[in-house]
Amino acid sequence: MRTSSFLGLSLCAFLVAGNLACTNPFAAAQEADTIEAYETFLAENPNSPFVTQGSLRLEELYLEKARQDKTLESYDVYLDKYPKGTLREKAVEERRTFLFDWAGEQDTPEAWQKFLDEYPTGDKKLKQQARTRLNMAQHRDLVTIGAPSIEQINLAENPDGPLDGWGIYADVTVAGDKPVKELDLEVAYLGPEGQVLDTDKWPVVAPALPGNMPVEEEFKIPMKPGETRTFEWTTGDMPADWSKKVRLKPVDIKFVGEEGE
Repeated sequence: MRTSSFLGLSLCAFLVAGNLACTNPFAAAQEADTIEAYETFLAENPNSPFVTQGSLRLEELYLEKARQDKTLESYDVYLDKYPKGTLREKAVEERRTFLFDWAGEQDTPEAWQKFLDEYPTGDKKLKQQARTRLNMAQHRDLVTIGAPSIEQINLAENPDGPLDGWGIYADVTVAGDKPVKELDLEVAYLGPEGQVLDTDKWPVVAPALPGNMPVEEEFKIPMKPGETRTFEWTTGDMPADWSKKVRLKPVDIKFVGEEGE
C-alpha cells in the first residue's frame, strides 16, 4: 500500500509540471475555461482563495456566451444571474443594441414596439430611430417600389466625361388618403451572396435635402395618393465586392398635416 501510494503521488508530481489541475481545482477550472468548470469549482471550493477570481471569470463567460449565442435569452440569463455584476452596464448596452438590430431585421411593427417598450428611456437617438421605423412599418403597405435600374454615369453630368459613378433609379408609388411630404428609401448594396455590404439613405420627396444641399422646388411638393415618382440616387463610393445589385426599402414616411410639420 505504501509503495502504491508513493507511486501515485510521484505520478501526480510528474504531471504537475504540465498540468496543475492534478492538485489545484482552480487550475483545472482555468484549463477547461467553461461555465460548467467554474461553477463546479465554486460549488466545491467555497473557501478557496481563488473564489473571487473564479467568480469574475464565470461572469465573463456568461456574457461571452450571450455574444456567441446572439439571442436575447442569453443576455437575459446573464442579467438575471448578475443583477449587480461588474459587466452589467456593458451587457445592458449590448442587449439594447442587439434588440435594435433584431428589430431592424424583423422590421415589423411588433418588433419595433418591443424595442420601445423595453427601452422607454436611454439613448434618445436610438429611440427616435425606432419610432421612425415603427411608423414606417405601420405604413409600409402604402409604398410600392418598382424594380431598380442601375447604370454607370458621369457624376458631374458631363456627357463627354468619364463614367466615374453609378446611378440607381426606381419608380415609387404612394397610396392611402394623405399626401406624403417626406419619404426616405434605404439603398442596400448587396454582395455576391446577397449579403448587405453597406447602406445609404436618400429621399424620394422631402422639404429639404440632407446637409442642406440645394433642391429643386418640384422635389419639395408632397406626393398625392396614387402618384408615382422616380427615386434617384447617384454615388461614386461603392463598397468592395459589390455585385451591382441593390435592395430598396422605405425607412421613413411623413404625411402632410402630421404634428411637427
